[in-house]
Amino acid sequence: MSDSALLREILDAQLETVCRFRADGTILFVNRAYARTLEREPQDLTGRNLWDFVTGEDQEHVREMLRHLTPDQPELTIENRFEAANGTRWMLWRNHALEFDATGAWSVAQSTGIDITQRKELEEQLELLVGELNHRVKNTLMVVQAMAHQTFRGAESPERKVSTFTNRLSALSGAHDALSRTNWAGARLIEIVRQGLLICGPDDMRVDIAGPDVLMPAGATVSLVMVLHELATNAMKYGALSGLSGRVSVHWTAQQDGMIEIDWVESGGPEVIPPSRKGFGSRLLTEAVPRQLGGRVKLDYDSKGLRCQIAVPQDRMA
Repeated sequence: MSDSALLREILDAQLETVCRFRADGTILFVNRAYARTLEREPQDLTGRNLWDFVTGEDQEHVREMLRHLTPDQPELTIENRFEAANGTRWMLWRNHALEFDATGAWSVAQSTGIDITQRKELEEQLELLVGELNHRVKNTLMVVQAMAHQTFRGAESPERKVSTFTNRLSALSGAHDALSRTNWAGARLIEIVRQGLLICGPDDMRVDIAGPDVLMPAGATVSLVMVLHELATNAMKYGALSGLSGRVSVHWTAQQDGMIEIDWVESGGPEVIPPSRKGFGSRLLTEAVPRQLGGRVKLDYDSKGLRCQIAVPQDRMA
């Protein structure tokens, strides 16, 4: 058996689909697995155009991705729909540029693909389920909020306590919003901070937020949003944000000991007086972080402004 015949036999024995093509889409070679998806013989597809088999809505995306093939970066992976003989299928292609012209543009490439239709269908089902879960959770929070207003409505209703309760529900809803945008895969720390400080208003120039891009796991997101909400609420009632001249700085850093450290620093507000007893916010802060996140909290009631340092192990990050 000749080398070319042996190579052809090896390629035809592969379960993955293989297609070699020119930059204009002209097919130079396909193996038997590729041809089988179209219920054709391999030789029948030589000279055809691969764009005949890429779903129309995906073509511009695939073309744009293929433009990224360069001599320095000759490989990339693309997921797109493929018009097979038995209907539209989702394929994952590993593309490899083989030849380049004098300008550095690729002229010949080869794609090796596997069918991922089942995986895509499962992902769509999961997305629908998560969307339904998010919808139900938000509806439940709205019902609880409405019940609180109805229950405590009247001349003797503790309006301030109802407002505090509904604000906490809003913060909890914001945490779920942040998670729903990533299908509960986690949330970026900057988004967590923004949701926690939502009570301050999105355009409050007295609040300074900064830190590296860090992705938190879903389990930590809700706790941190609620903790930051309590700090923000306290700052607006008694601390730096209770007046126009105060400021709050929320900065976070990655430490060498493997911790992500969040520093809350207030300044320019009224003199800080340590509380005589622990309220809900203090208990949430000092108990939720160590117990739920495996971290630590350091509170400093400096007379010039409250300081709070929250440290969470980085191995709990996503």
